[in-house]
Amino acid sequence: MINNLWKFLGILCLLFSSIVMAEGEKNPWAIKFEGNSFFPTYQLEEELDMPVEFGNMDTTKQNFLMRLAVEELVEIYYSYGFFSAKAKLDISKAFITDTTTQRVFTFSVTEGERYHFQSIQLIVDDSTKGIPISVDDLKFKEGSIYTHNQIADNLQQISNIYREHGYLHTNLNYMEKIDTVKQVVHVDIFIFPGTQVRMGKFKSLARRSGIQYEEEGLSDTAWLNGLWNIPQGEILNGKQSSTFKSKLFSTQLFTQVKLDDSLRQDGFSDLHLTLQERVPGETKYGVFYEQIYGFGASFLTRHKNFFGRFHEFGLNTLIAQHKQEIALIYANPLFLGTSIDFIPTAIRFENTLSFNHEKITPPAYPDSLEERYEIINRANLTFGFSPNIRFRGTLDTRYVQKNEEKLYKLKVESALSFDFTDDLFNPTKGIRITPTLGAGLNLRNIFNDSRMIGNPYSYGDITTSLYFPIFRPLFGAISGSYGQFFNQTIEDDARLFYQGGSRTVRGYRFRSIYASYPSIDEMGDTITNTGLTPRYFRFNQELRFSLPFRNWRNWQLVQFFDWAYITDKESDLYAENKKASLGLGIRYRWQFLTFRLDYAFKKNFSDWSMESFSFGRIAFDLSQAF
Repeated sequence: MINNLWKFLGILCLLFSSIVMAEGEKNPWAIKFEGNSFFPTYQLEEELDMPVEFGNMDTTKQNFLMRLAVEELVEIYYSYGFFSAKAKLDISKAFITDTTTQRVFTFSVTEGERYHFQSIQLIVDDSTKGIPISVDDLKFKEGSIYTHNQIADNLQQISNIYREHGYLHTNLNYMEKIDTVKQVVHVDIFIFPGTQVRMGKFKSLARRSGIQYEEEGLSDTAWLNGLWNIPQGEILNGKQSSTFKSKLFSTQLFTQVKLDDSLRQDGFSDLHLTLQERVPGETKYGVFYEQIYGFGASFLTRHKNFFGRFHEFGLNTLIAQHKQEIALIYANPLFLGTSIDFIPTAIRFENTLSFNHEKITPPAYPDSLEERYEIINRANLTFGFSPNIRFRGTLDTRYVQKNEEKLYKLKVESALSFDFTDDLFNPTKGIRITPTLGAGLNLRNIFNDSRMIGNPYSYGDITTSLYFPIFRPLFGAISGSYGQFFNQTIEDDARLFYQGGSRTVRGYRFRSIYASYPSIDEMGDTITNTGLTPRYFRFNQELRFSLPFRNWRNWQLVQFFDWAYITDKESDLYAENKKASLGLGIRYRWQFLTFRLDYAFKKNFSDWSMESFSFGRIAFDLSQAF
């Protein structure tokens, strides 16, 4: 057992040393900051964003770029109201080893005092006095701390107000008056609205790019024209046109969505929609290893624009040692068109009909085998209320033959996602909250005798994940989850909250952690009785170390700790179950995928002797654990 641990640690050390040797830069370098208190060092390094090839440049180019960086550094401080900020660059050498040196660029920063807003004045062209706008309408507070972002937000707000009144070509300028004695800033904003735009004709054009050509796209332009619902002669509402573009772009069928207007001699403006289509078809295939299903292969093919009206059809197959599945997929990424204005994104409908066969070891009966045949129909409706808030609704119906038992299952589920992180797939800062509610029932038969098995059930859970930088290149990630069934279900559905596996408690078999108690049946055999109203708490922690070497930025070394507590909400018969694991992992980021290899080597936390370090499990996945 111990040998396996040392082998895994040896692999990590080998990887680390190979990375160090692979650097081999012509002019090794490092950045230091002195005097900075408002901005942490890692943030200033990210803002300067030196090119990957910087270490292989000659010293003259390095010095030139770093002197430019001095100006960039001052501009960063200016944008946050430090108008007295100064920066100075010092270049020196330092020994890395006894024989190797690196160039050290030291930025000495004098931040100074931070300025405040004194006032904002709006200066509007006389021809548009009818537009209802004043300083009171802006997100501006006299005496607030100066940030350039606040000015940018106010300019955008003014632009939006004028666009909603048909002034699509409003020009805005501003001038800052800085009082260095009182350390305040006065801002004048100049507004030039231009011509009010009225609706003329609507025309659309779709193009598709190839390797050496550009051709007409698949999208039905007559159908696209019908999606625009502002009649001729009406004043163009800029908010409607922005929402229209946002809905089309969020279908993910296009790389570019442009909506331009051209003024006619009669005073009306024609709108021109230009779309650059993505490649409509995709094919994916690969091999994998999964803890409960073993080795396998998968194949997915999909076409995303049948009939030119955004209809998607796909086929997904999966063949593994203990699982075989084929799924037929239909989706419409613009399900209800573009007419629902209060939802700024497209409403996507997707329906999947699957035929599934699997052989698994049931969590509560590790010495037995469960063979399942399923016909599953799952419908999803998803959309975004904003860039950070998304909704998902699911209707799941299925026929299940489990050994000799037959079930008809119906489940509905709704979930919200509040995502305020800096990256969807590999976040380094921010917070993510995902509450979920679900309900379902099980029937013996839906045709002749629709007897219910058990009672209708409902459940809810919530997961909160927090990501934060510690010091570059070390980042922290913690996640807490709570869930429970509000009333009794059957064991087949209660498994939803069982813990264990690569996404919950690493080092334990998938869904092997649950509340139970043993009993003896009439034949003298031991029966494992599992809770039918499970309740769980889970805590996950990771320290993610992004390798600081510029050629290896896609690699991470990770320390993790997982803990879960599960019990039954309604009965003291079921013994509570608490499990934890500690381990190390490797991450490699490629495009939007994160290849994850984790090794859990500590599971008994009451004993910290070397003998207590037991062999865990190696988990492989294609995403971060959370």
